[in-house]
Amino acid sequence: MLKRALVLLGETPSSEAARRYGFRLAKQTGAELAGLAGVDLTSIEAPMLGGIGTSAYKARLEERFTRQAVDARQRLHDAFELECRGHQLPFEWLSFEGDPVATLHLATETRDLVITGHDTAFCGTANTRLSEVIARLLLITPRPVIVCPDELPGGNDILIAYDGSFPAMRAVQMFVLLGIGYGKRICVTSIDASQELAARRAAAAAGYLRSHGYEVDANPISSRAHPAEVINIEIADRRIESLVMGAYGHRGFREALFGSTTGFLMESPQCVVFLYH
Repeated sequence: MLKRALVLLGETPSSEAARRYGFRLAKQTGAELAGLAGVDLTSIEAPMLGGIGTSAYKARLEERFTRQAVDARQRLHDAFELECRGHQLPFEWLSFEGDPVATLHLATETRDLVITGHDTAFCGTANTRLSEVIARLLLITPRPVIVCPDELPGGNDILIAYDGSFPAMRAVQMFVLLGIGYGKRICVTSIDASQELAARRAAAAAGYLRSHGYEVDANPISSRAHPAEVINIEIADRRIESLVMGAYGHRGFREALFGSTTGFLMESPQCVVFLYH
């Protein structure tokens, strides 16, 4: 069961959505919720071509970005503390200045789950693309990561995208063990050109979830389209709140996270995404 969760704090709309989702999850499960914010010095170093006066300009630029990040960290501290009091939850705060990946690796050792916005970063400027910090976090953390969209969806159902791979199996098992889907309707979808194979995979995952007391529908889909396209259609049609999937899988799931099709699932996620690898 979920006992301790960590939310990465930022000032983008998706970061604010992650905070709201974290408080909702803490109320639902009784888990402790800690907030983490800091100053990513590795991203503030401003590379530029040499030339007369460029060193001084570079130093001023980095100083400005650092000051902005420090100010943002203080604002996040104050806002998170106020929200914890409003939700009648203990205030737990983690802060860093340096390399965020090293900090996150240590912080996740004692937490069950990481919650973040899709563009959360720890520098003086807001990211417009999938944060490199989040991409690296998915690779190095031993815990599942929940990535939030700019706005939390209005639905309450859960979609599990299942392709029969080891990452998909691990993601489903971790989702079940954390217990964050109890009381919600769950649909397992498997996408493949072969309807028979899709049906077998969906039935296997649905059977596993039912054995743990979940209410589940199996929805195999025969399609040659990119899985991300099909998944987004399912999310919209079913008004899905959360998508559960492995961080890697067959037919492009890795590409959907880090490559040319990132926009399908991660740069502009349509719902909350539960990832585990």
